[in-house]
Amino acid sequence: MRSERLKYWIGILAFVFASSLCPSFSTAIYSGSTTYFSYFLSNYPSPSPQSNGYSPDFNVRVDSISIPLKRAGRLFLIEANIDGQTGNLILDTGANGLVLNSTYFRNYIKSGGNASTGITGGIGIVEQIAVNKIEFAELTYKNVRADLVNLGHIENHRGVKILGLIGFSMMRNLEIIIDPRNSELKLIRIDKKGERVNKRLSDFKPDYSQKIEGNTNILFVKGKIAGKTLNFCFDTAAETNAISSDSNKSIMSTLTITRRSTLKGAGSARSEVLFGRMNEFTIGEKALVEMETIITNMDAISESFGTKADGILGYSFLERGTYCINFVKKQLGIRFTKKEEK
Repeated sequence: MRSERLKYWIGILAFVFASSLCPSFSTAIYSGSTTYFSYFLSNYPSPSPQSNGYSPDFNVRVDSISIPLKRAGRLFLIEANIDGQTGNLILDTGANGLVLNSTYFRNYIKSGGNASTGITGGIGIVEQIAVNKIEFAELTYKNVRADLVNLGHIENHRGVKILGLIGFSMMRNLEIIIDPRNSELKLIRIDKKGERVNKRLSDFKPDYSQKIEGNTNILFVKGKIAGKTLNFCFDTAAETNAISSDSNKSIMSTLTITRRSTLKGAGSARSEVLFGRMNEFTIGEKALVEMETIITNMDAISESFGTKADGILGYSFLERGTYCINFVKKQLGIRFTKKEEK
């Protein structure tokens, strides 16, 4: 059993480079392209999930905050200021902690250093730094530790300044509402029982709710394919879904394969994966069909969390609804878009 003080983090970023991309995601065929699916695994002591964010200096000055989410392709960005550097943080709910771009923070004093593994093999050593202050919207964090990774390839492709990645760990003591269709992140103050501090705020009315299992900063969602319950990582920075290549035949038979693609991880290694569509995914009683997916090996992800990960739910899933996450109540609520209503 891993020590409770030893946590893993994972950031999943899928970059699809296409010379020709059809408007309909459900029928898109990518030709002559490489799929970039960079994720990192490292092991270092992280703040307890029960702690108030990343620092006792964490501060919320209002009862609710509505943060515009900028878009860069299928990535969601939050404007932030870190020690005087202004830029964007990618909302990455597959990241356990804060990850900063070495382009802008290379001159900080570095500590630690752990060998990390990517989806296609070894990445190398990831070092840690501490920043004095992070501000976005009405939130302020002080004395925050972060991993340092070169994210220059994201900037080069998207043409925007990327300071780093931010996940749930810095928001978990708030109620979190992610509305991809309206490009909005809403954060609401809650008490120790998970109830809203301001009772006048309208409650989120979900079409479907699911219990959050475990006690980490990573959200896993239960879904079904071919009648079998599967464990998916919920990741706002994954530009496509993913499903494990070791899924059984009944699950694989529901997928439509459209092409092969080269998968490039955070390191230099590449591997070949299948690209296609999920046709029989259900969550609760709701069927969400024709979601883009890649089929790839999920062993590293499963090993990092100590639980089997059957897949990843990314942009193709996110665009189907609005999501409310309350880690204190251990509850995930989904309000499906009208387009998806039967």
